[in-house]
Amino acid sequence: MMGASTRAVFTALGAATVALAGYASLDVLTGLVLALCLVFASGWPRLLSLPTARGGSLVIALVALAAVVVVRVATFGDLAVVMGLAVVAAFVHQMLRRDGRPRLVESVAGVVSGTVVVVSASGWLAVEEGVVSAELVVTAAAAIAAAAAVTALNAATRLVAALATVVGGAVGLLTGALLGDVGAVPGLLVGLAAGILTAALHILFGRFPASRRVRPALAAALLLVLASGVPVFLVSRLLNG
Repeated sequence: MMGASTRAVFTALGAATVALAGYASLDVLTGLVLALCLVFASGWPRLLSLPTARGGSLVIALVALAAVVVVRVATFGDLAVVMGLAVVAAFVHQMLRRDGRPRLVESVAGVVSGTVVVVSASGWLAVEEGVVSAELVVTAAAAIAAAAAVTALNAATRLVAALATVVGGAVGLLTGALLGDVGAVPGLLVGLAAGILTAALHILFGRFPASRRVRPALAAALLLVLASGVPVFLVSRLLNG
């Protein structure tokens, strides 16, 4: 069983490893992002209590692999094709069910939402070369880790959510300022976004009974780290613009 504090630890750990991998090399970061996506895929359908957990996990895992490959060998824009095929795969998965297809809409929505997260995760690999690259990855990951660490506090939910937002913004501001190629203002914006998302997910997943089991809890913990990929990529485009 895993509580909110344990999920927070894994979120911070995941963000920290992304930061380190971002400084190491693109190949290391690619392997890490793919590994985190596969862990997420194994737990996401169970977190949502979908009726076909194994099939849903398989679809999400295959989409994650496709997204990573496309980003590395093609362009970021080609992820639109991956996302379109992911929706098709989610419907094909439902067509292959032999259980009468209960909760059909919920199952499709759950699988598609999982594919959106892993496709977004590939944005970490698309951060453009130039003045930001590794520095922006570190800034975003540091803000996520700090905000997640705050959610481990044993305090009122609203207070923790507010603190996570403030701390995420402060760490983003500080890290961005220290890494001059990023800058204080972009760092603050990235940090505030990370803090707000962390606070929202802390409140949300506290209401999911399944989020206390190991695989669903890991999926919940990694959601913020993975979903931040595309926003970080978009910030890199603005800074390099």
